[in-house]
Amino acid sequence: MGEVQRTNFRTPIEVALDIGEDGMMTAKKLYEFLELRQGDYSRWIKNNIIENEFAEENTDYWVIRNNADNPLGGRPTQDFKLTAHFAKKLSCKGNGAKSEEAREYFTTLEEQVKQKVIDLSQLSPELRMFKQIWGILAAAELEQKRLAKEIAF
Repeated sequence: MGEVQRTNFRTPIEVALDIGEDGMMTAKKLYEFLELRQGDYSRWIKNNIIENEFAEENTDYWVIRNNADNPLGGRPTQDFKLTAHFAKKLSCKGNGAKSEEAREYFTTLEEQVKQKVIDLSQLSPELRMFKQIWGILAAAELEQKRLAKEIAF
């Protein structure tokens, strides 16, 4: 008793896109959500991710190779982990209702982040110092938790 229970509220679009704690999703989930034409996934990947001169591997997307046997036969499956920023760019290319819904979601996220930004120049020097100290402490705690999780595996 006395413990605070954290709820992990996710919006319907976050559930549909299966957005992880890192804010990322897979290209397959985005493609399915945008209700793009079945059978064109490989072409869409090639044109919009692999051959996209404005997309950088290991920055905008990461290749996920599934080396397990493909149940349909053929080559192993491949997917891509996308940053929210890159997924927003891909969503902007579409013309359908789902593309609009995705654009609205990503735009709302952007606006929420902007609202949380504090203009540090408006703070007193003492508060700026405290903010910097808390930032360092928070980063250290997150790194400790990450390392603990890494060790646990």
